[in-house]
Amino acid sequence: MPFSKNHPARPAALLLGLLAAGPALAASPAACATIADNTERLACYDESVGRPHQEAPPPVAPVPLAREPSALSKRWELDAEDKRGTFLITPYKPTYMLLGRWSNSANRMPTSPNPANTLSDPVDVDPAEAKYQISFKTKLWEGLIGRHGDLWLGYTQQSNWQVYNKSFSSPFRETDYEPELMAVFRTNLDAGLGFKVKMLSVGLNHQSNGRGQPLSRSWNRLMLQGGIERGDFALMLRSWKRFEETASKDDNPDISRYLGYGDLQATWRLDAHELSLNLRPGFSSRGSAQVDWTFPIHRNLKGYLQFFTGYGETLIDYNHRQSTFGLGVSLVDWL
Repeated sequence: MPFSKNHPARPAALLLGLLAAGPALAASPAACATIADNTERLACYDESVGRPHQEAPPPVAPVPLAREPSALSKRWELDAEDKRGTFLITPYKPTYMLLGRWSNSANRMPTSPNPANTLSDPVDVDPAEAKYQISFKTKLWEGLIGRHGDLWLGYTQQSNWQVYNKSFSSPFRETDYEPELMAVFRTNLDAGLGFKVKMLSVGLNHQSNGRGQPLSRSWNRLMLQGGIERGDFALMLRSWKRFEETASKDDNPDISRYLGYGDLQATWRLDAHELSLNLRPGFSSRGSAQVDWTFPIHRNLKGYLQFFTGYGETLIDYNHRQSTFGLGVSLVDWL
């Protein structure tokens, strides 16, 4: 039956028709405020103002800041991220091979204040020879004091080979053996200007050439070492105290006068190049300086240039002054 304009049921019928024809009318913002769930409440507000609703994206986890790389930590496993465990063979000092090494003053009469360690006749030594060094270390104990400090065993061997001296059957002129036991501690102290005192260590060092009289040379030392770095620059400072020996058994009683009581090793990394400087002060203008430069040749193969001047390039030459120049290849750098 058609409704008249004044029929009281007409508004209700119209509302029922709208409900049947489409979705319910949006709630008011006041009604949305009573919804407890955050997502549903936001959707209600959007609908109440006629804005299409979109689900909020999931929260993005913050990206951790990249750790500034530390060459000393990588070499000595100082930071937790660089720990590799015990009894793994890892690099220590440089490993290299000088195919040619020339001296301006070959030591043909090694001497010592101990008469038992002095030659009576000169030896046939050629100023041109080969030289190589191998050096590695392994961690014996991780966490010496609580979780701090590691105990390392290191070994370095340097050999001078008269490979071009065919008249004298190309002998090894000198081989120096250097085992060390070191307790290394992470410090990470701020030294200002961007420098950090990254590590400190204390250890025992033995160095000898393993030869009989009169060519035997050896000494034992207590070693203290500190490592400082900033970016691609690292500085290692060492000091030592020699353990004295009885006069009759001391191969080289005056060795400290020539090799001093410490040295410093400065290293710069410049892209694929590495430049290092070693200074070892002695007494009365004695001591030594050594410059090393490694440079790329092909892929992982690097060239190696070494210049040394002063006393003590080897133990047999501890009191002999010379300048040497060598060229070869490098397998492991300082850093």
